Amino acid sequence: MPTNKVTGRMPYIPRDESWMYFNRRLLAQAMREDLPLLERFNYLGIYSNNLDEFFRVRIASLLRTIGYRTLSDVERKAARSTLLTVARLNKEYSHLFEQTLERLMYLLDREHIHIINEQQLSPEQQRQVVDYYTKHLSGAINPIFPDSPSFDAEQHLEDALYLAIELRPRSVGGVRPEPELALVEIPSREFGRFVRLPDIEGESFLMFLDDVIRYSLPYVFVGRDYDHYEAYTFKFTKDAEIEMDSDLRSSVIDRISQGVKQRRLGEPIRLVYDAMMPEYILDRLSQIAELNAHDTRIGGGRYHNMKDLMSLPDCGRGDLRFPAQPPLQLSQLPYGESMIELIHQRDRGMHFPYQSFDHFLRLLSEAAISREVTEIRISLYRVAQNSKVVKTLMAAAQNGKRVIAVVELLARFDERSNISWSKKMQDAGVRVVLGHEQLKIHSKLVHITSRHGAIACIGSGNLHEGTARLYTDYMLMTAHRGITNDVLKVFDFIERPFISVRFHELLVAPNDMRRRLYYKINREIKFAQSGHEAYIKIKINHIVDERMVQKLYEASQAGVRIELCVRGNCSLVPAVPGYSDNIRANAIIDRYLEHSRIYIFGNGGQPQYFIGSTDWMSRNLDKRIEVMTPVYDPEIQRELDLIVSLGMDDTAQGYFVNQFDGAMRREHLSQGQAPLRSQDTLYQYYQQLQS
Repeated sequence: MPTNKVTGRMPYIPRDESWMYFNRRLLAQAMREDLPLLERFNYLGIYSNNLDEFFRVRIASLLRTIGYRTLSDVERKAARSTLLTVARLNKEYSHLFEQTLERLMYLLDREHIHIINEQQLSPEQQRQVVDYYTKHLSGAINPIFPDSPSFDAEQHLEDALYLAIELRPRSVGGVRPEPELALVEIPSREFGRFVRLPDIEGESFLMFLDDVIRYSLPYVFVGRDYDHYEAYTFKFTKDAEIEMDSDLRSSVIDRISQGVKQRRLGEPIRLVYDAMMPEYILDRLSQIAELNAHDTRIGGGRYHNMKDLMSLPDCGRGDLRFPAQPPLQLSQLPYGESMIELIHQRDRGMHFPYQSFDHFLRLLSEAAISREVTEIRISLYRVAQNSKVVKTLMAAAQNGKRVIAVVELLARFDERSNISWSKKMQDAGVRVVLGHEQLKIHSKLVHITSRHGAIACIGSGNLHEGTARLYTDYMLMTAHRGITNDVLKVFDFIERPFISVRFHELLVAPNDMRRRLYYKINREIKFAQSGHEAYIKIKINHIVDERMVQKLYEASQAGVRIELCVRGNCSLVPAVPGYSDNIRANAIIDRYLEHSRIYIFGNGGQPQYFIGSTDWMSRNLDKRIEVMTPVYDPEIQRELDLIVSLGMDDTAQGYFVNQFDGAMRREHLSQGQAPLRSQDTLYQYYQQLQS
């Protein structure tokens, strides 16, 4: 069970420790024998990708906290404690990961898909590997000798996967010279991580690109007198913080562009490596990276950077994946009818990916050509690689519409893409507004001005065609005058974030969201104390803000029934006597990443419903522009109730949060009780609506 850190007497789990328990739930999914095999590999890939980003961002932040002499001893001590806890859990989970991967490789072999290494090749496969090398890899493998006087680790060792190669020269006069060391980057970004060899009598064969290179080392080092090669995988994880140049003479775009370029030179904070690597090579790599006592070294199996398991070829075995669930078209929004007119008739709710993102694209495309539309405003946090959203905005500008796109350049790891799209939009006549460097814009908003009244879209997810197929997100499309007026005010607030502005319908951070949430929680407390029904139902990604956790404990102690469907970090501990007796929490890990944010307050029998972009984290409530919108349409309200209720009742994919060591709820079902799977149930519900 997680360690309860106490703030006063309040049970509280630090954010980063809580994140480790969340990622452990993904690992548990990979271990489930009842899930399709290739989906289990996918969960391992997601686990690995998450962990890599966690070290680049959160662990790097903890290390900086420890190193800042200007911070208090209490803050630095807390960071050290969390770092030790994370290191202990990471070591434990790494062993579990290796065991799980070994098990899945065995099961894949039984399904006639064989991942073979360079020592298991038949003569014919050896020829195929050489052919692949000569056609694709020749010239792309460039060894670097770290003992060369001109070697510069910052220039050569990027945040990528490498082979450390021990090279043994031939004996001279019966004496074998000392081995040499070379480093080779594995070019998986260009060629993919897996190479598929031709099938043999119904059996499929895959190789890691690492092993293709291992087999080809004599061709890589032709001209050097070596007769033996041993290659060991390793990877450095680097601090992903962007250092912003304070020179005001440079534009924001220029400074962020430079910061992104400098990220590749970030300080290494973790080394993962093949545990069979000789000690002297490990020492040399640690020396190159200048790792210290606080940095992490994790020895593991032969293969690393296992996020690539998310792209493991299925070799035509669709039966080893989840059954297809194509996004549904709403019969209430038929093609051939105006989306703008349909939204003016009544509010519309969109639940992605169950319902198609195409409905939003239809609205945007119609606005781009409508004679009635004069202006489109939109906030963009992350967009697709070939974004239809951005291309439609550029077309709208070319059609004479006034188009204003608010672009958050500091969306982590998407900075380069957002800068590129910003320049393209500017060239097409779109007015691009860049977010303030100290106030990240995380809200998901669209405002369309027409001669017959405005329309607004407020959602929980990015306006991104790719994630709309993978993440569960909710969007409200409305012509409600109060809401559309407030959305327009948000866009004005974004351009002038220090002006005083009052919102009547929306809850907006950092303006007044925290205060108004406190008010709503306090109101539930008063209802409970006066003997009325009082409840709070929330579907959210993360709850870690200490003051919000304390407020929920206060409500629980007053008798407010609280239901939390929390996907990720949760610093609150449910069912602690005297603190959270009335709090239930459920965490769902399933085929779609749970990303929608829904907030329901009992309000003395007249429930209030909200959706939005914010999690209950200090950064979201105090340091970002976030928006929650009320939902007034009774039909949409019933749908939101259903979404949250099914999430809380999910016993097929639900996990206990900070209880029972994160056990699955299905393990605690009564005998004969069938598990409920919320995502499947919701898809069936939406299918029935179409019939």
